[in-house]
Amino acid sequence: ATVPRWRTGVWSTLSEVIRNSTGHQVLRPWPSLEENDPKDCSKMQYVQSMEIDSQGVMWVVDVGRKYFASADPADVDNTCPPKMVLIDVSTGKVVESYVFPDEVAPYTGSFLNDIVIDEANQVGYLSSTGNNVTDLGSLVVYDRKNKGSRRFADRSTQYNDVGDRIVIHGEDYTKKLLMPSDGIGLTPDGSKLYYSPLCNFDLFSVDTAALRDFSKSDKEVAATVKHIGQKPSNSDGMTMGSNGVLYFGGLTTNSLYSWDPAQGNLSATKTVIQDDHQLWWIDTFAWANDGTVWVTTNHLNKYFFGGMDFSGASGPNFRIIRIQVGTNSYMAHGPAEQVA
Repeated sequence: ATVPRWRTGVWSTLSEVIRNSTGHQVLRPWPSLEENDPKDCSKMQYVQSMEIDSQGVMWVVDVGRKYFASADPADVDNTCPPKMVLIDVSTGKVVESYVFPDEVAPYTGSFLNDIVIDEANQVGYLSSTGNNVTDLGSLVVYDRKNKGSRRFADRSTQYNDVGDRIVIHGEDYTKKLLMPSDGIGLTPDGSKLYYSPLCNFDLFSVDTAALRDFSKSDKEVAATVKHIGQKPSNSDGMTMGSNGVLYFGGLTTNSLYSWDPAQGNLSATKTVIQDDHQLWWIDTFAWANDGTVWVTTNHLNKYFFGGMDFSGASGPNFRIIRIQVGTNSYMAHGPAEQVA
């Protein structure tokens, strides 16, 4: 589990969920408290997301910047650069660490967010949801084999007001949720990357052959960008199954949606499940490879803009939910084994 260092006081940004001696679920620093040291830039500073490949290597996205959501501007800490940290899950040992250059992920403004992995090419694709003067939003590519990276930015990766009204549980966030590229999903064959901003309902795709070719200019990459259309809602995280179906949340509808690109445009989107309370702000996705997908929900609009109830009187703010979808991860091969 990741705990963002948006504010001070977070002692571990990457943890595992365990049961303590009293049977309660608690967080334990992973792989160790030392690897989560906020005073050592060589350690993990702010883990936003991670993905585990078929070899048991966890690709960890370290934002680097921290405390930038603090009420006190003096807390903001841009000391440490963003990086990719690769950890062997079986041993908890860091096997590689790559620091992104400032021109790829600006140290004072980037916000490396979600990640997907092209295992065949050993490439990670990341969204950067910066939305500030040094990073207006972009896609970042990490090439593990060649130990390099690149940044792609154009209008599709940035904030655009296209007239979509964003209302979540009766409150209008249209002028508040101005964030650019966020959710991303990779096709099982690794040929196409889907992405969307948080600020509207748009969905885009880009050809990865161009995106991972560092000799290609942004203009050449942009030539492969397609505007797919509009989803039923804006979304945060998204993922793709081994069946080639894209799954994404609906922040304005408290829903999980699926869309099969083979079925045509986004009018073919289906509602997998809808629940006003349990599916309030679907965020991160993880595959169990047993026909189910795990999602986190988190009331994030209330956290950032006020009104989150930490007393427990109105129920939990954060949930981990397993949903039967009948497929596996985009990185998996073969049919899903169903679970009850």
